Amino acid sequence: MYRNYEYRDYVVNIVVEVLLRVQDRITREPSFTAVVQVTSKRASAPLTAPLRIEGRTGEAFHTEADAVMGGYTAGQVLIDRLLRTQQAHQ
Repeated sequence: MYRNYEYRDYVVNIVVEVLLRVQDRITREPSFTAVVQVTSKRASAPLTAPLRIEGRTGEAFHTEADAVMGGYTAGQVLIDRLLRTQQAHQ
């Protein structure tokens, strides 16, 4: 799944990866990881490298929706920190 969300003057790009685990020839429940990248609306070049995001406990997300929202939240935090850094240097 691929999603783009706008936040302030930036775009949070999220790709959700599905992780399937097989144990003893039985496929376990899928888990999910979000890959997040931030770009500016004004520039086409990404501002961050792709970052792989997992749940708070360090394990993959249990649902695709959790991965999307976790990725979006991580993107918002990155943008807020970027803006604070820019303001501190002005």
